[in-house]
Amino acid sequence: MEIASSFTTVLSSQPFFVPTIVTALCLLLTLFAFTTVRSISSKASKSVVDGCDFAASANKKGGGGGGGCDCVCKCTSPEMVEKVNSAAVIAAERQTGASMMEQLVPEITTHALSYLDYPSLCRLSMTNSLMRKAANDDNAWKALYHKDFTWEQDSVTPANGWKAYYAATRAIVNINTEFFNIIRERSLPAMSRFWLNADFVKCVHASGELFSGYNAVIQSWQLAFTWEQGVNFQVRDVRARVMSEMAWVSMKTFVDMDSGPFNVTNTFEFHNGRWYMVHHHSSVMTIDGDVEQQLVHA
Repeated sequence: MEIASSFTTVLSSQPFFVPTIVTALCLLLTLFAFTTVRSISSKASKSVVDGCDFAASANKKGGGGGGGCDCVCKCTSPEMVEKVNSAAVIAAERQTGASMMEQLVPEITTHALSYLDYPSLCRLSMTNSLMRKAANDDNAWKALYHKDFTWEQDSVTPANGWKAYYAATRAIVNINTEFFNIIRERSLPAMSRFWLNADFVKCVHASGELFSGYNAVIQSWQLAFTWEQGVNFQVRDVRARVMSEMAWVSMKTFVDMDSGPFNVTNTFEFHNGRWYMVHHHSSVMTIDGDVEQQLVHA
């Protein structure tokens, strides 16, 4: 009792004694927290985050001597939040040995990359090694193939992977587009270079007439370009299949958008480093029996 009364007397006689004690305790707690945070940071990365107050407590688990830290950070600005998040990402990557991208489930990565188009995915692969690995993933190119072309070949297993198969299909589709551009321009020299100079090439125009052999095929196009005064047509539902040295493309063409569509199939062979057309077949799709009018357009 005497000690308590003496302590009370001292406190009442010295009004600044209590704040001094509280300040000393705060300094000790701050030093302890700083030492704990510095020990954790040295294991992950050496970083300083200003403007944050940390309250840390070390919790020992089991008897193995392992420690853990629960940190609560209150930041006064969005910049501080970004710094803390960056520090946490770096710490997680160095502790696990893997980046955040590598820790994602493969299906999530593939789904995220599926929103990119062909040029964007190619540019992404040139940023760094991590992005190159993600952008070259076979599943990402398979998803892009389905989005840009067709689901009909979902069961196909390309010999050189889906990226190479996508590139080959893209090349064939572009060549097929060039064929229709030649027709629009009515360029006989371009059409002559487009076809393979061989006696087995064949061309069936929409009229149903068959032309066999290179010379006969080119003459048929010369006749068509002479008669036609210009054709405004649209190409729809393009489907391509590419093999090592052969490819074929099926589609529908609409002439002037007034008549019914034509079924068209183009076949290509790969010779001397480029693709050549070896077969063209166009036939009328009957709509309400109005074949005669469509043959006129053909």
